[in-house]
Amino acid sequence: MDAHAAQWLGSRDDMEDAYTVAHFPEGTLAVVCDGMGGHSHGKLAARTAADAFRDAFTRLAELPVPRRLRAALDVANEAVGALFQEKGSFGGTTLLAVFAAHRLLHHISVGDSALFLWRAGNLVRLNEDHSMRAFYSGFGPECAMPDSHCLRSALTGEQPELVDEPQQGYPLLPHDRIILASDGVEDLLFDCIPTPAVREVLSSTAVPLASALVQATEALHSEYADNTTVVTLDVE
Repeated sequence: MDAHAAQWLGSRDDMEDAYTVAHFPEGTLAVVCDGMGGHSHGKLAARTAADAFRDAFTRLAELPVPRRLRAALDVANEAVGALFQEKGSFGGTTLLAVFAAHRLLHHISVGDSALFLWRAGNLVRLNEDHSMRAFYSGFGPECAMPDSHCLRSALTGEQPELVDEPQQGYPLLPHDRIILASDGVEDLLFDCIPTPAVREVLSSTAVPLASALVQATEALHSEYADNTTVVTLDVE
């Protein structure tokens, strides 16, 4: 499994995203966390969750993958809670984790960090969006609201309101491209209808896909660009 990662600060003063990638004999783990903007210590929350998840997943190798992912998520949530208890403040983070092994993709996620699959010219989102954007989308585009980026679920130390945790793996095919992304790539990918230029980026192997997507995000020159983190896995 060929893995790559790239980040961009955007218009923010600090990077509140974190990621980790770990290779195991049986497969590859990738994690993306987006610290909650506007809350203190979002950067610490994201890094704490990503590292705690990776370490717990590594320790719990005897569990079936779905249970292993959930147990690692619970450890990461507890670590974030302990962090903010120590700081005497409140904050949190999204968390998206995937484990690709034996032609199966398992995932778990809380928040709005997105998991995409690029296959044979089609872009599909595989995980749930736990933001108000997804809630309002059921009422049509005319119902877009100013709080559409607010999260309905996050890791804060409390039990998360929503957890996307399929119990069955998603079958992978040769040449599939798996994309984990924070919401900084929203303008490129979130409607799953890429422009011809973005389709070219998704199909090209000239440069690592993670770097190409971050470069394309930078090229939009958005005045309010969020932190952007992309981790990609290419199935051989």
